[in-house]
Amino acid sequence: MACKRAGIMIRLAVFDLDGTLAELGKAVKGSDLAKLKEIEDRGVTIALCSGKPAYYLCGFLRQTGLKEPAIVGENGSVIQKGIELPPEKFIVQSYSKEAERTIEFLRYKLKEMLPDMWYQPNLVGLTPFPKNEEQFEMIRKMLEENKDQIIDIDIYRHVDSYDFVPRGMSKYSGMKILGEMLEIPAEETVCVGDGVNDYPMFEYAGTSLGVSLQYPEKADYNFPCIGDALDHILREIKNQ
Repeated sequence: MACKRAGIMIRLAVFDLDGTLAELGKAVKGSDLAKLKEIEDRGVTIALCSGKPAYYLCGFLRQTGLKEPAIVGENGSVIQKGIELPPEKFIVQSYSKEAERTIEFLRYKLKEMLPDMWYQPNLVGLTPFPKNEEQFEMIRKMLEENKDQIIDIDIYRHVDSYDFVPRGMSKYSGMKILGEMLEIPAEETVCVGDGVNDYPMFEYAGTSLGVSLQYPEKADYNFPCIGDALDHILREIKNQ
């Protein structure tokens, strides 16, 4: 049995990871995992849609015991069905030469400025992790000084990192590809997130749920914690 909202079946439930489904760098709480499994047991496919790489999300999901989850990694750049390696289905979005040149330019400038900084091992975009607020500010100033050189790239600042993503790649485009891969339309999808880079998937989904959003109006509903959002999904299922 799948859940419905306003008469529409919900067959896909998609969650941002850090700050939404789990605290940064932490596991999903046991009580929340039990709710996820109940949602899956009722016929809804579970997916993660995150800025983290797909292989990281594979490892994370293996610990949950979910049966057939799907993944959208690197803010929509990498999409896959299943958590096996190699996965059952796998797509990496293409991007422009301008975006490729900008990423290489930024990589050069960042390594010149902060040679010891760690980078997330992405397939597509560039994700540096500054060590402190001073380094965040150095990067901000570098971006401002070189704004004319930054072409075809979207920039997201997070609490622990920056994401530089080719324009046109977003959680919206990643979700669209995942929906086609799973043969589940947007109207039958609910997305749950907590930040600016989740807004595109809110625009895609038939139903959007925020978790402590700074701007609650960006989602159909906003909840103080993930447990409440999961309870809402379960109520929708049980009321049908």
